[in-house]
Amino acid sequence: MNGRKREGTVEIPCGRRRLRHRKPTYKARAEVAGDAAWEVGGGHISEEGVDSKTRRSEGPLLEPGFRRRRDCVTAPKAQRTPFEKVRVLQRKLYRAAKAQPQRTFGVLYDKVCRLEVLEVAWDQVRRNRGAAGVDGETIEAIEARGVLGFLLALREELISERYRPQAVRRVFIPKPDGRQRPLGIPGVKDRVAQAAVRIVIEPLFEASFRAGSYGFRPKRGAKQAIYDIRKWVTYGYDRVIDLDLKSYFDTISHELLIKLVQRRVRDPRVLRLIRRWLRAGVMHDGVREETLIGSPQGAVISPLLSNIYLHPLDLYWEREVKATKMVRYADDLVVLCRWKPPETYMPKLRQFLARLRVTVNEDKTRMVAAREGFDFLGVHFRKQPTRRDPQRSFCYCWPSRRSMQRVRDKVKAILDRNTLPSLKEKLDQLNPVLRGWSAYFNWLNSAQHFRKVDQYVTFKLRRWLQAKHQRRRRAFWKTPLAYWREAGVYGIQGRIAPTR
Repeated sequence: MNGRKREGTVEIPCGRRRLRHRKPTYKARAEVAGDAAWEVGGGHISEEGVDSKTRRSEGPLLEPGFRRRRDCVTAPKAQRTPFEKVRVLQRKLYRAAKAQPQRTFGVLYDKVCRLEVLEVAWDQVRRNRGAAGVDGETIEAIEARGVLGFLLALREELISERYRPQAVRRVFIPKPDGRQRPLGIPGVKDRVAQAAVRIVIEPLFEASFRAGSYGFRPKRGAKQAIYDIRKWVTYGYDRVIDLDLKSYFDTISHELLIKLVQRRVRDPRVLRLIRRWLRAGVMHDGVREETLIGSPQGAVISPLLSNIYLHPLDLYWEREVKATKMVRYADDLVVLCRWKPPETYMPKLRQFLARLRVTVNEDKTRMVAAREGFDFLGVHFRKQPTRRDPQRSFCYCWPSRRSMQRVRDKVKAILDRNTLPSLKEKLDQLNPVLRGWSAYFNWLNSAQHFRKVDQYVTFKLRRWLQAKHQRRRRAFWKTPLAYWREAGVYGIQGRIAPTR
C-alpha cells in the first residue's frame, strides 16, 4: 500500500493512521424553478437570486466538465428581467399593504421613475396598441425612432418634474342602443406614464379590494363573475337587482376620488400626476374643453380609478347587507337577494350611491326573478328545472340576444358585397372574430347558439361566393360542411368545453 494508489482513491497521511479519501463527485445542483429564486421572504439570504438551501460545496458551477453540465449559467440568465424586478416590487408593496390595512405610503414617486417600471409600462401600452393622441405620435413611430431613447427622455421629465400631460383626443363609438359613447384617447407618452403609476399603486389597493369586484383586476375577469353569479343563483339567491349607473365615468367627482386615493397614497408628486391627468382637458374638432368632472374612458389609469371610486360601495354592502351577494364588474353590477324581495334593498343602494355622487339609471335598472332571466356581461342567466330531476333547479347560461346580434353584425360587415378579395383574405378577418367570440362562451350552455352562428356564417359565405363567381344556380347552395372546414373556416360548433 505504501506509495500505491488505487483508482478513484487518494491516500492522506494523518499521524499513524492513513485515511482513504474518495475523490468527490459533485452531482448536486441548485435547481430553482421559475420565480422561486426571486421570491420575497422564505428561506433565502439577503443576496438576490442565491439559493440558501444548497450548501457551499454544492451547485451547478462545481460540476466537473462543461459537457456534463445541463444548466449553463450565462449572463442573461444570471440577470433578472425588468418584468421580474417589477414583480418583486409589486409583491413587496402588496404584502406591506395587506399586513397593515390602515397604512399609507408616502414614498412612491421614485419607484414610478425606475427604468424597469417604465419598460414594463411601455410593453403593456405596446401590446394594447391603440390610436394616436392629439400629437399624432404612434407606437410604430416611436419604435422606429428608438424605444430606449423615448423612455429615457420620459424618465428625465418625470425626475425633473417637467412632465405635463396633453389633452385627450375625443372620439365617439356606437353603443348597442344606437347612442354614442365618448372615449378619451391620451397620447402614447401619457399612456406610458399612467401605466407606470398604475404598476406602482395597484398592489396597494388590490390588498383592500373585495372579492365581489371583478372588473379590470389582475387574475380576475368576466368569467369568474359569470361563474359566481351562476353559483349563487343556483344556491337560492334568485331575486336579482340588475343595476345600471347613468354616465358613471363622466360623473366621477375629482375631489372625492383624490380623497379615496389618499387613503393609501400620500406621495404628493403621485397625487399631483393623477390630478393633472384628470384635469388635462378634452380636444374635439380642434377645440379644447376643460374637464372639471369625470375620468376619460380610454385612459390607462381610468379602470383602476373607477374601482377605487366604487370600493366604498363594495365595503359597505359586504358589511351591512350580508343577506345578499353583490357582483360588480367596473360600473356594471347585480345584487342577488335570497330572503327578502329586491325592493327592500333599493333605498339603501340609492342612498349610498348618492353619497358617491353617482346616479342610478332608472330606465335600465330591473328587479326580476332569476326564472324570468336577466343579462349581465353579454350572458343570459335563467334558473330552470334540470332535465334529470325536475324537482331541482339550476342556473343555465348562454349568449344573450345582444351578443348573438353583435357577432352576426361583425360577420355581415366582413362578408360584405366587396368580392375583390380572395376567400383566404376574408377568412383571415373572419376567423379571429369567431375564435374570440367562441372562447368567451364555450364553457356555458351554448351548443344551440354555436350551431346557429355556424349556420349563419356558412349562409353568408355562400352568398358571398355566389356574388364573387356570379353563380345563381340552386346547386351552389348544397355545398357540404366539410368543404368549409377544408377551406379554413373556423367552425365553433362542437367546441363547448367541459365545465370544471
